[in-house]
Amino acid sequence: MSATLTERPTAPASPPPPVARGGSRMQRWLNSWRVSLKMARRDALRYKGRSALVILMVALPVALIVGGLTLSATSFTSAAEALPRTLGSAVARVDTIQTTVVQQGVDGSNSYQVSGPSPEDQPPKAKPIPGVDPETGRPSEIAAALGVFLGGTVKAVESGDFRWHDGDRRPWGDATFFDMKQDFGERAKLTDGRWPTDNSEVVVTPRAVHEGLPTSGTITLTVGGEDRVVTIVGQADVASAWGGMTMLATTKPWVSEGPSGPASASYLLFRDAPFTWSEVRNANEHGLSITSREVILNPPAASELPADIYQQDVENAKSLRIAAAMLGATLFLLTALLVGPAFAVSAGRQRRSLALAASNGAETRQLRRSVLASAVVLGAIAVLIGAALGAAVALAAAAIWTRMRPWDQMFGPAEIPWLGVLIVVVCAVLAALFAALIPALKLGRLDIVGVMKGQNVSPPINRKLPIVGAVLFALGVVGVFGAVVQESAVMAALGVFGLFLGPICLIPLLLVACGKLASRFSAPVRMASRDAARQRHRSAPTVAAVMAGAALLSTFAVALASDTKFQAKLYTPRNIAGEASTWVDPATMPALLASLQANAPTWRTAEQRYIAADYGTPGAEKKPTEEPFLSVQPPGCTVADTMPNYEGAPSPETEKCAVAGTNGGMSMRAGVMVTPAAEIIRRVGATGAQAQAIRDGAVLVGDPAWTSGGKVTLAYGGQPIPTDANPTGPAQPTWSKSTAYPAIVIDEATYRRGAVESYTGVVLTQELVEKLKLPTTMSGLYIYDPNGPISKDAEDKVNDKLGEDMRIQVERGFQRSDWKIMLIVFGIAGFLLTTVTLISTALALAEQQADMGTLAAVGATKGTRRRFAGAQAATVALVGVALGTLIGLVAGVAIAYPSTSRGWDEALQKEVTLSPTIGIPIWHLLSILIGVPLVAALVAAVSIRRAPHVTRRGN
Repeated sequence: MSATLTERPTAPASPPPPVARGGSRMQRWLNSWRVSLKMARRDALRYKGRSALVILMVALPVALIVGGLTLSATSFTSAAEALPRTLGSAVARVDTIQTTVVQQGVDGSNSYQVSGPSPEDQPPKAKPIPGVDPETGRPSEIAAALGVFLGGTVKAVESGDFRWHDGDRRPWGDATFFDMKQDFGERAKLTDGRWPTDNSEVVVTPRAVHEGLPTSGTITLTVGGEDRVVTIVGQADVASAWGGMTMLATTKPWVSEGPSGPASASYLLFRDAPFTWSEVRNANEHGLSITSREVILNPPAASELPADIYQQDVENAKSLRIAAAMLGATLFLLTALLVGPAFAVSAGRQRRSLALAASNGAETRQLRRSVLASAVVLGAIAVLIGAALGAAVALAAAAIWTRMRPWDQMFGPAEIPWLGVLIVVVCAVLAALFAALIPALKLGRLDIVGVMKGQNVSPPINRKLPIVGAVLFALGVVGVFGAVVQESAVMAALGVFGLFLGPICLIPLLLVACGKLASRFSAPVRMASRDAARQRHRSAPTVAAVMAGAALLSTFAVALASDTKFQAKLYTPRNIAGEASTWVDPATMPALLASLQANAPTWRTAEQRYIAADYGTPGAEKKPTEEPFLSVQPPGCTVADTMPNYEGAPSPETEKCAVAGTNGGMSMRAGVMVTPAAEIIRRVGATGAQAQAIRDGAVLVGDPAWTSGGKVTLAYGGQPIPTDANPTGPAQPTWSKSTAYPAIVIDEATYRRGAVESYTGVVLTQELVEKLKLPTTMSGLYIYDPNGPISKDAEDKVNDKLGEDMRIQVERGFQRSDWKIMLIVFGIAGFLLTTVTLISTALALAEQQADMGTLAAVGATKGTRRRFAGAQAATVALVGVALGTLIGLVAGVAIAYPSTSRGWDEALQKEVTLSPTIGIPIWHLLSILIGVPLVAALVAAVSIRRAPHVTRRGN
């Protein structure tokens, strides 16, 4: 079919007049955005798979961050949220009763003694409260006296331990005792049955049921050395004296009040009027620290708080601002980098349509709006989905955990930190726009002809860009370290930006370098590396995304390794690793030895003893008036100078001479340990002449300054026992002797491995002490297995078979108490990195379909194409992981630097400044460096399953 033109077309005589633009400039801008948003929505619905990947890339980090914030807010129980468990229906709780004046913050648990005018002075004495004696008073008497003083009814909530019979096992448990007639509110809530009427009846809690106790019937308890049968009459949620869930609850203790009674007690105040801040300060003058409902709900002004408490709050607020600045900057950059590949691919797919629009007169700003509109549509949807999903999953997980383990108290009331979530949402949306802005800005240099011909090669590298990147990274390092040293939130934010933006500027140079280095490899690897270098607009966003995930994981790994190494360095073992010890009453020693022989026949024991007099039977008319002493007598000191004075300021002679002995000393390593010579030799690993010297009576000392000429002088004798008529004061011996003995200095390694406890400065053989005719008393046993370390199962088995007041403790070395939480966080970071790698690889493969078609058209086999895809994915991932690990090393060290620079010195008993402890987890970082590229290569290779469709052109 054909058409015939009857007239020849002619050009118009004059160009058409310009189309009049109606409306204001703002209206035209809004109309342009409205059209761009409609096109973006239509494009998102048209390419559902690509849109789903983009949404996943944006929603995943947002969901993880919002979920983490929600879990953190829910797990952090504020003082106000904890009131139902701490106070119940009471208006206040007496936390501590001291003999000195105390200061406290809003929460009574944050209290401390008031210091004197100078460090040498004793703390001021508290004003007396009639009828309250914290040392000898019974809880019921103290409660009655406190009720009169505080103007209300005070109820004592006491706690104690027991063992319950479970076949041949005797597991430990704890019980709470209180007046069941008083309404304690949420502190004691009956869920089934009734409350006990006397202490022959008990209620059990969910924790007790979890431990294996029945919910009805009778159980046999061992308390005070006697077996007691009690009846279970109900189930309840009962808080212990200090807020945790107890196992059993009843009306009053099973043993008499006093030193042999409950281990602890708290006192709850019930009255109509609230307990005000002025009343709290008055109670502090009387040695009481108070948790008050009124003070917690309506806290006093900062100016009314004690100066030390106020300064501590200021420091905490400053640290919080620094953490918030670093977290906000990190969140923004991480989200922007993680979603970068998604919008880079989106812009790449739109390149041809954008080129067509440009060829038809579309302005550059209109092209940019079309790309940014896609980020607005997909980014906003993804952020909202991620935030909602993260919060919902976190709250559901917390609710399930609380329902399954109500006694654990890991989580408090459900709470969504709305301000934090809002900041995350805003940062994530801005990050999505920022990620889309980078390809949008490149549209100003769009090669229309090249795009229409299917040619799209990145321009040559800007020679100044790597220099800028190196400078930015250096400034970032300075900023991050300066932030933690100068405590500046602004430096923290700028430092984080420099740490990330600097390596981003280095990505093009590194990709080109990889392309050049691949010349020695096989053809698929060489082609893949060079293609990644040529197509930097496609590979660079993937590198940045992997870099962000690797930086997050590496930072956490370095910070965790440094903190673990620091805590392990400060940890003071109480025994040799894998060996046990126990403190026992000499009266129960035969029963303990019999139980060990029956349940662990291969174990061996050695006595621990200390030099002390037999103070007689309680209640006996005749009491000893003299007690033995033994102390190290350094050169130039008298015997009296070696005996510390605990009243008033210590004299210079005392500080110099009272270094170690039965009276203690001025440092941590000041105690005396007495044990058989064979045990000392075994524990310190002495051999040859040193072992023989110990058998002959050599003394082990903790400081070479105490010795002279290889010997140490020991002063020993008797001293008066302090009485009311003769109170403790400057010590004067009733008789004494001084003798020099061969000395062996205990090295630091021996202390560090627990062969000698940290409080011990002098180790004497039991045989030597017997020769000196100094009385000793057994304090415990060293227990070990010649066949190797005692396992946890063996420890539990023996403990379950021991009698009441008997328990062995095996030294396990330093172990993180929060290892489960750290494992979860590390797993989340690893999951995020793996997911980002997989999705980025998938998006890159989607862009490579045309290249795969070209390779197939020229005869490349499936194996060749798999090697090509795998090599390119590995190259991109390797560059990203290397840069991310570099960032993580710097950020992790910066985080560890301040947190590991101060610690508590056990020997000096004070906080000291230390050299920062930096731990580099080599194997973890190597696993990231090797594992991530391998995973990316494997996924890319497996994704090549069949030959792509190749367009066949007709003649």
